[in-house]
Amino acid sequence: MKYYIIAGESSGDLYGGLLIQELKKLDQKAIFRYWGGPKMELQAPGMVKSIKETSFMGFVEVAKNVFTIREMFSFAKTDILDWQPDVLILIDYPGFNLRIAQWAKQKNIKLAYYVSPQLWAWKENRHKILRSSTDLFFVILPFEQDFYRNLDTPCIYYGHPLIDLIQDRETKENITVKKVGLFPGSRKQEIKRHLPLMVDFASRHQQYQFIVAGLSHIPKDFYLDHIPKYVEHMDVEFDNSYEVMSGIDAAIVSSGTATLELALFNIPQIVIYKTNPISFAIGKKLVNTEYISLVNLIAQKQVVPELLQNELNIKSLSVAFKQIVQDDKYRNILESYKKIRSELGDGNSSSKVAVHLYKFLLENQ
Repeated sequence: MKYYIIAGESSGDLYGGLLIQELKKLDQKAIFRYWGGPKMELQAPGMVKSIKETSFMGFVEVAKNVFTIREMFSFAKTDILDWQPDVLILIDYPGFNLRIAQWAKQKNIKLAYYVSPQLWAWKENRHKILRSSTDLFFVILPFEQDFYRNLDTPCIYYGHPLIDLIQDRETKENITVKKVGLFPGSRKQEIKRHLPLMVDFASRHQQYQFIVAGLSHIPKDFYLDHIPKYVEHMDVEFDNSYEVMSGIDAAIVSSGTATLELALFNIPQIVIYKTNPISFAIGKKLVNTEYISLVNLIAQKQVVPELLQNELNIKSLSVAFKQIVQDDKYRNILESYKKIRSELGDGNSSSKVAVHLYKFLLENQ
């Protein structure tokens, strides 16, 4: 079978890599063509667009790149039609992929959408695209089943793919915070807004060792330019975030997939996010959730502190950090993490998605 996959961001690249790995086990003749990154490239040749080119976030940032995005749409449509895949797999990336889904439906291309857009947060009406344009729709968060059922939009839930990767870990008996992980984000604009504050925090807390989790699709100098040479108790590790997580005691993290990864590693965290003020103002009016981090969304309560936009400064960050490293708060966070893990499946979600998808293709050749 020929599989065309579009993943426009780091998290999609991760899930796409796991899916390709499982599809190869089922389909010995599988051929892949995809938009993605290093995780997918590790599993199969065939990358035609890199997440270096496709990762945009925020209303203003998207507006600035409108012509580039138009060219991406044109390229995608031509490339898909020329390649004639047996199935088109769209992973999250809703601003782009939902439009591609509508187009693919018109062209009678078999379509699987993997990882739900955050319609429960905003633009709920877009569920109609998923209902009318997809052949298969897989979600990865437990509360999404009820959300889409109430909207009469069929979806399939096999658990969260991160459970495939991150084994259950023992809770520490003795809590001593020595090393702190810094996860500034996966996009340049996130790193530019978050890393300087993280470095400032580190320079004021020299009793801890700090390590920045970097990503290679962002130039190394982009990180180093934000880290003054006098911050000697700080290291940078690239493309090795799980190794970083396994060696730290607490974290400051940009909102995104890393928040859930840290929870599965049993690492107390502070979730931060700062974006363009105009993008934030627009988003605040449209978004209808109380929380932004996956940890708090899944728990449906505040498990870890969130510091957003104007609430994010060196004083608030220091206060929040002091709270999460206190023994009682630290243990309460870890206890909540256990419940979150229990709701995310048995650790075989990528395999189950691949089996379901491959069976569907065989039955509909």
